[in-house]
Amino acid sequence: MATTSPDDGRPTRGGETKRAILEAAMALYARRGVKGTGLAAIGQAAGVTHAGVLYHFGSSRNLLLAVLDERDRRFWRETAAAWTGKAGLEALRELPRLAEWNRANFELAKVFTVLEAENLDADDEAHHYFLERRRRVRRRVQRAIEEGQRRGEIRREIDARTKADEAVAFMDGAQMNAMLDDGVDLVAIFETYTDALVRQLALRKPRAAKPAPRARTRRKGR
Repeated sequence: MATTSPDDGRPTRGGETKRAILEAAMALYARRGVKGTGLAAIGQAAGVTHAGVLYHFGSSRNLLLAVLDERDRRFWRETAAAWTGKAGLEALRELPRLAEWNRANFELAKVFTVLEAENLDADDEAHHYFLERRRRVRRRVQRAIEEGQRRGEIRREIDARTKADEAVAFMDGAQMNAMLDDGVDLVAIFETYTDALVRQLALRKPRAAKPAPRARTRRKGR
């Protein structure tokens, strides 16, 4: 984040440069990945030297993590309203809001997907970051399911951990498919999946018994 002047709160020149480097890195990583993007190329796109990039971020790994943190900061800030104060089925019904954000912020969504795919091995620079983030998202979904079970609106036999893993796998896979094929309507498939998920989880209330038919009485003739 840009630093500010102690006098008037405006970004300093150094803060503006750091922001330019960060934006350039996000754009290049989305197209080429981190493994196909050197610091020199990022510096050139930002209008600074390779040394200037290192001055502001220290290393390629620090820059990579700064990009991921910035993407997450924007994502959580702009989607928080969908989750705040909600739990159980009410929270799960908000999953399509995440797809709407990804569609509206395509480059940020793409940089996340590209970098996640590049960091699958345990010794990759951002592997721990993506692993912990995935676990954090899974815990959010799992807590929503468990709260729904406590409220009596979600079936108790549902394994909340397994169902949360399924939901996270769907979200990652759906986003990857939308990146590969621009004919995929990400929001529409999120809505379809969410509807099916809620129907599967929801406690089915027993149908009210139909009232017994009233016996017909024969009218006596006069």
